[in-house]
Amino acid sequence: MGNWYLVRHGETAWNRSGQIQGHTDVPLSEYGRLQVRRLAERLSTCSFSKIYTSDLSRALESAETLAKFGETSIEADSDLREFSYGTWESMTQREMEIQDPKGFAERIGGESYAFATPGGESTTQVLARVRRFHARAAERHDPSESLLIVAHGGSIRALLVCLLGLPDTYFWRLHVDNSSLSVVQNHPGGRVLERWNDTGHLTSLEPRVRE
Repeated sequence: MGNWYLVRHGETAWNRSGQIQGHTDVPLSEYGRLQVRRLAERLSTCSFSKIYTSDLSRALESAETLAKFGETSIEADSDLREFSYGTWESMTQREMEIQDPKGFAERIGGESYAFATPGGESTTQVLARVRRFHARAAERHDPSESLLIVAHGGSIRALLVCLLGLPDTYFWRLHVDNSSLSVVQNHPGGRVLERWNDTGHLTSLEPRVRE
């Protein structure tokens, strides 16, 4: 049976500094590019029917690097974007907490799925658009096909909820690292999570590079 390979984009300068990116189009850092090359080597023997990616450059460049090891076509889809954080984008968590302590507590608590930052999206809205993507992809592809999805922490969490039919409350219980690999396998009786947030391909990086 086929697999859904879920990959978070490589690291950016804002990931390193702790700034919220959301829909802000921040490119990969050099270290992020190195991370993705390591993952590309790991996936070089895998075959994909299609690569789907967020249209934000940090994900798109990651997908293009992963595609160099094969001849798989790439399709960018805005439904795979990260949360829009509106006016909070570019801020650190400390800056958000100072500017809007009530909103920050509500976001960090993850209790209200209807909460949205000013000009941004709610968890419910992100889940809805990722469900749209999931429905389209599931309709286009047979369960025997393997797909590579390159996206963001928020959209990957949402996609796992869709793939496994989990309650929405699982969304904020999942952690996704940069350049991590997760695998969901299609089975006749339902999908199975085979691997989650695996970064084993990064352990060979020299310590001075990882600092």
